[in-house]
Amino acid sequence: MGRITQRVEPEPLADWLIGHGRAAVAFDEAGSVTALPARVRRRDGRLWVGVPRESVPPSAGLDRVTVLLDDGEFWFELRAVNWRGRLTPADAPDGREDLAWFVFTPRRATAWDYATLHEERDS
Repeated sequence: MGRITQRVEPEPLADWLIGHGRAAVAFDEAGSVTALPARVRRRDGRLWVGVPRESVPPSAGLDRVTVLLDDGEFWFELRAVNWRGRLTPADAPDGREDLAWFVFTPRRATAWDYATLHEERDS
């Protein structure tokens, strides 16, 4: 017998959440965490993260950030992808200059979808 889990593969869920869910980015700012609402786009195989231009402080630590995509209100609707990685400043992927845009390079990803509770076999 295995254990019951809500873990899922990150990439298929991320593809859905990018078009339907919410997004946020968190980064280190002078030793404390700052979280901002974000827009996430996937273009040419890369992830682009846009945040309000005036909300990115010059002291923001872009080498260690978390990008979260999530959706749902009730327990069985909750689903999310949590990426850790780094941001690199970039031009807007779609020509929109109203946001500060970054290319996100993920280092690690986790994902969950409570509507898909399933058993994972013990190895």
